[in-house]
Amino acid sequence: MHSWERLTADAVACWLDALPGWLVVGTACTLDDLVLLCRLRPPDVVVGQLEPVLVPEFPLVHLCPTCGLASLRAELERVPLTPLRRVAPGALTDREMEVLTYVCSGLSAVLVASALKLSPHTVVNHKRRIFAKLGVQSRVQAAAVVARLGLIRVPCRGAVLHDDVPALTHREQDILASIARGESVRQTAHALGIAVKTVESEQRQLFFKLRVHNRAQALSEAQRLGLLT
Repeated sequence: MHSWERLTADAVACWLDALPGWLVVGTACTLDDLVLLCRLRPPDVVVGQLEPVLVPEFPLVHLCPTCGLASLRAELERVPLTPLRRVAPGALTDREMEVLTYVCSGLSAVLVASALKLSPHTVVNHKRRIFAKLGVQSRVQAAAVVARLGLIRVPCRGAVLHDDVPALTHREQDILASIARGESVRQTAHALGIAVKTVESEQRQLFFKLRVHNRAQALSEAQRLGLLT
């Protein structure tokens, strides 16, 4: 799913996920992200606001903001789909997606291994391959890419009750945004012009409000609560 506006991409992706027989493998708001997404999870069809020549490998259904969802569904039903998704070089396998889901929830390799009934060594090898495919070096950076591309879809269950969403200070929002960019604590401190200890203190308060224990978990929970813009 591609749209130049994040709100449109997420809204249409949520609607598509609810259609019988359809599954959104990710969302993108830039051409670079769309190319990366199509490499990581090759789709059967691309729905987007772009020209067909930009993604010639896949069938394209043009997303017209003024045409409505009924028109989009009719266009989808007219696309002759052939299964194109495949395990290609650079694509994430189903097992790697499982590992990635647990890693982005903040679990250690030992806990991921226990959950998937694998050895910790196997999990570490999976993580190494996953990080190489994502072009990252840490699980926080991996979680940032996952959040940006919508690789791990959050089920659409209606609006979150206001009382369930913590009120974040401007500083906590800045730190959350830095985490979403995959930056380290030191990089966050440099970007905000504050001390590392100040970032760590504000980050602890952010974790407390989100009821999490690390940066990857914070990013996952913030995405679930709709706190990421």
